[in-house]
Amino acid sequence: MRYPPEPWHMRGSAVISVFRVPRDEVPQEHLPRGARPITLAGSAFVAVAFVSYEPGSVLTYEELLVAVPVLDRGAVAVSVPQIWVDSEASRRGGRELWAIPKQLARFGAGSSIAAVAVKSLLPLPGRWRFAGPIAQHLDGRDVRARAVMSGRYRLVKAAWLVPAGGPLGYLTGRTPVVSVAMDDMRLTFGQGS
Repeated sequence: MRYPPEPWHMRGSAVISVFRVPRDEVPQEHLPRGARPITLAGSAFVAVAFVSYEPGSVLTYEELLVAVPVLDRGAVAVSVPQIWVDSEASRRGGRELWAIPKQLARFGAGSSIAAVAVKSLLPLPGRWRFAGPIAQHLDGRDVRARAVMSGRYRLVKAAWLVPAGGPLGYLTGRTPVVSVAMDDMRLTFGQGS
């Protein structure tokens, strides 16, 4: 299965929730050597997102991901320790280009990974932009990439259903610190971002 060369230019929407999780429960097997989660009073902040990449993207697919802020080579970066996609091209490209441990999954009713119900609360003014490094380790390789993301945000109430025996079981019963929905999202990922 072929995949697009980097950078990937993506469009779509997302729901993102941030959870506070004890440091020793945060997956760390895909951190580059020397990188470590940023913690506050023994806990890390873990973002979980459902993303839909829509027409206008180099690939159209859905994904569920976990992202963790880390300290890498003296700077703040983001690492993605867990991620599922419903596209083989995305799975292969993410793993081979950037050492992102993408796995295949099907999303929808009855997902064994997670489900979320969202209620809009308040739109935030303007368009917000974030840019920064991604730090990954997979199959013996440390890879660092860059991502630039922008979009319009809404504060939302997100209720996550996470099976206790599933891969995100460490989030079962936890309430997000904050949740947002992102509309009109633009993402450039990889070389040249």
